[in-house]
Amino acid sequence: MSAYPLEIQASLLEEAEKLASKKDISLSQWIESMIQAEIEAEKGRERIEKYARKADYAKFDAIMARVPDVPPMEGDEILD
Repeated sequence: MSAYPLEIQASLLEEAEKLASKKDISLSQWIESMIQAEIEAEKGRERIEKYARKADYAKFDAIMARVPDVPPMEGDEILD
């Protein structure tokens, strides 16, 4: 494990301490889990972008053209 000095605004530190306390873990564990979550989210975004670059939009349009044009089922309507 490595150490890294981190400067955090007092108000953010206070909120982070409260959240860590609610989860009954140390502040260090909470910060580490938040960093890990953000890393995984970024990897997911990169993976989706990679797949999007490989997408065949002509095939997508052909598949979507086969979908019948019917009103949405009750409860699936788009609400404004």
